[in-house]
Amino acid sequence: MKKVLLSILAFGVVSSNAIELEMLTGDTRLACEAMLCLASPTQPAECSASLARYFSIHFKKPWKTINARKAFLNLCPIGDADSEMLKYKNEILANLDGACSVEALNQRIEKTLLRVEQFCESSGAGDGTSCKNVNIYGFRINPQLTNSCRLLSSSKYTDYHLKYTCNNKFYEQEEWQRGYELKEISQEIYNALPVSQREQGEKLTEISRYEFIKLPQNQRKQIGFKYYKINIAYYQKMAIKKECWVNEK
Repeated sequence: MKKVLLSILAFGVVSSNAIELEMLTGDTRLACEAMLCLASPTQPAECSASLARYFSIHFKKPWKTINARKAFLNLCPIGDADSEMLKYKNEILANLDGACSVEALNQRIEKTLLRVEQFCESSGAGDGTSCKNVNIYGFRINPQLTNSCRLLSSSKYTDYHLKYTCNNKFYEQEEWQRGYELKEISQEIYNALPVSQREQGEKLTEISRYEFIKLPQNQRKQIGFKYYKINIAYYQKMAIKKECWVNEK
């Protein structure tokens, strides 16, 4: 970290030979370390103390938080001659609402309503039919940057080159929880796949009641007032990628 700090100091008024991180103490050292640690999406354990100190600076009124953070960062003896460094310190870091990391971005799960399905069933004994609406939700890793990540990515003094590598598809809850979706394939392709990628299931084809009663019990299914023929379907397991955010070097 000392070498990185010295390279940053070289851009300011203070000479790179005039200060070393090991010679700083207290909040002065923590302020310099916070500026360094926040410049990278990969933060070593040594960053924990300075980041905890920085984000502990918080007031109910946002402008008080911003001013207090600026005052804290200004404890680090870096010159003000470089406008980009001033922007990084006073406009970007002071306005962060949290740290930014690839790991945290890949834990931000977005949920949305895909559709509403109606399920009906007979109440029995001639009492009619009862129906209910069921919400079907979809899930994905959020493709939008957080405010902090967006701010940090805008500075030339940071190492943030964040990229979203997944598609924007929402996966239904069952698919998301098991970690893969099913792609229907022919039996020939199915037989050629490794066992770990295979899955069989029921495929229901809606038919008339007349066709329904002619089928054996194990080849038919009734759901509410609809009649179905049961076929065997062959599927390939397609893994759902959840490590969507990467930092390109």
